[in-house]
Amino acid sequence: MIKKLCNALVAYVSMVIVTFSLLIAQANPTFLQNNLLSKRLFAYSLLNNFSNVIVGVLLILIGYQIKGNIKLIKKYIYIYVVNLLIFIGLFLWTRSFTIQNLYDAVLPITRNTYPVVLGVISALLIKDKLKNWFKKYKFSVILGGYAIVFTLPSIFNKDIFGLGNGNNIITAFSLVALGIACSNVKIDKLHIDKKVITLMSMGVILNVVLALSMPYISLKAHGDFSTAYRFNVLTSISVVVMAIVLFIVGQRLKIYVKTPEYIGLLVLLTYSNNFIIEKIVNGSISLKVLLFKSCIVSIIAVVLGWLLAKIDKREHILERKLSLNDGKTIVPWISETIMKMINYIKNHKHNLMNIVILYTLAYCSFIFMSPHFTSPHMDGDKYTSIFFFAFL
Repeated sequence: MIKKLCNALVAYVSMVIVTFSLLIAQANPTFLQNNLLSKRLFAYSLLNNFSNVIVGVLLILIGYQIKGNIKLIKKYIYIYVVNLLIFIGLFLWTRSFTIQNLYDAVLPITRNTYPVVLGVISALLIKDKLKNWFKKYKFSVILGGYAIVFTLPSIFNKDIFGLGNGNNIITAFSLVALGIACSNVKIDKLHIDKKVITLMSMGVILNVVLALSMPYISLKAHGDFSTAYRFNVLTSISVVVMAIVLFIVGQRLKIYVKTPEYIGLLVLLTYSNNFIIEKIVNGSISLKVLLFKSCIVSIIAVVLGWLLAKIDKREHILERKLSLNDGKTIVPWISETIMKMINYIKNHKHNLMNIVILYTLAYCSFIFMSPHFTSPHMDGDKYTSIFFFAFL
């Protein structure tokens, strides 16, 4: 019982660290704006680094623990609905949003609203295929491949593989896939000699040293902090190495922290959706206030995750409607869904045609009532094409 409480406490503190780091970055307090070295600056650099390490560990754990099946589509739909509700709640709280924010909430895939969540779901949907593919190679070879992919951009400061700062589908997919590769081997029974322990220790020390020294190096080299957080991103080799080390150490020491699916996805939703962080900050710059908000957000994520898990167990209507079952893989399901959509269009073609005609008439009415083919923009002082305005 005590061990479970300790594991839960570690998980909660980790969530607070990630959220707190994001809120500070968004608030951009004075010590981040001034080109002056300070204790707060070094502390934030270390906090920012550790928050990315925690996200890396979470992604690896998700790939290692969570079962991959077609029902993950249902979980993504739940996350989509929750994000819409969060958007409405934050709007009612702050009383402000832009049309772009609305598009981001309604069209998350095309607007790339929370790419990390999409990357996680994508990897888990084909977990079985990835698992079988990784079985063809030794674990050391797989780690070597990951080392090359993440080391080259870190050394040359060029985004060779399109990984960006880590807040994208590719990075999330890659780290979840690494967790899937780890599930093929018994981590707690891996042979780890003194040489491996030395390398792991050096990786952790190097990551901490880079996090603390880069602000000083950036100030001396450039006169500002433009490269102060170069290695404080999810795609930095030092961050990835430390995440792998913490994951392996946790498995070796039997520190079994089960990753609740929905809580993990909600943490990643907060991590990758800038709108949520922006509205939570809402002009606050006090570190105490931001820390308090981080604790509240983490509690809300836990409660929401628990509620979603309960609803998921009892609600099966969505599974039946979408034909989601454990015996089906993603490719046949997509083909079956496309056929159902085609049949639906054929069966309701007259109703759909009426909708298109009525929408076209409404579109034309907007255009014909505008003598100059312009329309007031939402900002009030700009104008945009009536064709585009009517389409919206």
